[in-house]
Amino acid sequence: MHKLKDRIIDYDANKEEADRWLNLKGIAKYEQFADILDENNIEITWKNIDDLVRYDKRLLINIFKYLSFCEDYLRELIWNINKASYNKLERGYLNDVIEEVLENESLLTTKIDFDSLKSGRDAINSLRNRVSHNKIMLNFNSNSLDLKQALIHLRNSLPKDYQNGFINDINNCVKGLNISESVRICV
Repeated sequence: MHKLKDRIIDYDANKEEADRWLNLKGIAKYEQFADILDENNIEITWKNIDDLVRYDKRLLINIFKYLSFCEDYLRELIWNINKASYNKLERGYLNDVIEEVLENESLLTTKIDFDSLKSGRDAINSLRNRVSHNKIMLNFNSNSLDLKQALIHLRNSLPKDYQNGFINDINNCVKGLNISESVRICV
């Protein structure tokens, strides 16, 4: 903790709150948030770290919500055309479900962008794994795709009538927080 404590310029003024959260959430995690601030030339204050942690958690929660919907929707597409395939995939992973959807040409008339689902399948699956393991979203990287690029693939893989809600929910994660433009994710 000594290193992180030295990096937070107003640590002494926020010692009680900082120590509480560092002990609850883990120093290693907060060091990663300090690194994100540092990489973006943002002052490492307790408020900046705290806001960044809250922003990242909001992103994670909203990504989870739409990933869950996307997975349910893709499973339902399979159910509607082949109940045997659905039963096989019922306990399968998202990647298996995406593969099954992409292999069914009869689904090409549905409301999703198959090109984006196909080109973004690895990024979407990486998002799912990152969310499932409660990892920091802001330092996401999968096959040279950053978080914004992965979220665009997810957005485009959602039915058209869910995309605006996704955009609003992701873009509004910043509300009430002091998050620099260089760190914000807008889709």
